[in-house]
Amino acid sequence: MKRLIPILLAGFLIAGCQAQDQEELGAMYNAFERNQSEIEADFQDYYKEIEASDDRETQLKIIYEEMIPAIEDFETTIQNYEVSSDEHKALKEDMLTYIGSLHELTANIGKFNRTFIAGNPFDDEFTKEADEMLETVRSQEEKVQKDYDRVLDEYKGLNAE
Repeated sequence: MKRLIPILLAGFLIAGCQAQDQEELGAMYNAFERNQSEIEADFQDYYKEIEASDDRETQLKIIYEEMIPAIEDFETTIQNYEVSSDEHKALKEDMLTYIGSLHELTANIGKFNRTFIAGNPFDDEFTKEADEMLETVRSQEEKVQKDYDRVLDEYKGLNAE
């Protein structure tokens, strides 16, 4: 009987930790989806502002002072969650990978816009550089989508168990 009590206590502690980790996972995923939705809506508005503006400095200001800080806030939010199971940690890492991909995409868009400020569009080297940057942006867009899909699939897989 004396041996049974520590085993039962350990069982209750493990069950309690697992329940707490599951709650933290749910909170983290809800924060991820909420931030993702906000970024998506905000970015649509930012892209409209960028397209409507003829001033490259204004466009760059939107990218570097609005969009990138929003992504960094998103990343900080997810980093603040503490999950303990390996599967939950893997999902958190995939979320952070997605956010990193989104950050890189936005930075590439900023780099592309900066090129137009400093470059001569009639120079063949400029055209080649712009085409390469556009290809980088396109491939990064695909990576962002794949990373986001991986997060969704992994979360669904965790909830199906």
